[in-house]
Amino acid sequence: MKHVNFFLIVPAVICLSSGFAYAQHGHGAGGGMAGAEMHGDSGMHGNGNASTTANSTGTSPKTASSQLSDNQHLDTALTKALGKLVPPGGLAAACQGYSNLGRCISAIHVANNRKLDFFCLRKAMTGEALPSSDTTACSVTQTNLKLGQAIQTLDPNADSKAEATKGVKQADTDINDASHSQT
Repeated sequence: MKHVNFFLIVPAVICLSSGFAYAQHGHGAGGGMAGAEMHGDSGMHGNGNASTTANSTGTSPKTASSQLSDNQHLDTALTKALGKLVPPGGLAAACQGYSNLGRCISAIHVANNRKLDFFCLRKAMTGEALPSSDTTACSVTQTNLKLGQAIQTLDPNADSKAEATKGVKQADTDINDASHSQT
């Protein structure tokens, strides 16, 4: 019988099981890891397009709009938490084109914090067209940008890293609170 080094296997098992437990916890419908996206690491936020890649369960990940459409309580809780920040047309419509809820809610906060047109910011991040009701001039030519890049494009004088960090923290708080209010 071969001898297996116990001190090498135990840490590996602990790391794998703690990662599995973390993933199973849920971490709020697209929240968590929101900061990974703004710094260039795609994290849970992908490239801004609705992903068609299968996840570990073999199903396609849900987009921000589908998460809200499929969970009316989450939509209601987030709409209440965001209050007057919710763009015209409602949260599900505003989040159209976002790969996950964290990116959308972060963009809503950044748009409010920096007084940017949310739909122009969404266009920079997702490529999604502006609604016909939005009359704001939007000169965005690059799309599928990370949050920080989109901020820099629309507001060159902003500290895009600090603004992205602030928006992500606000979004994580909102999503976490809304997710926990469902229980």
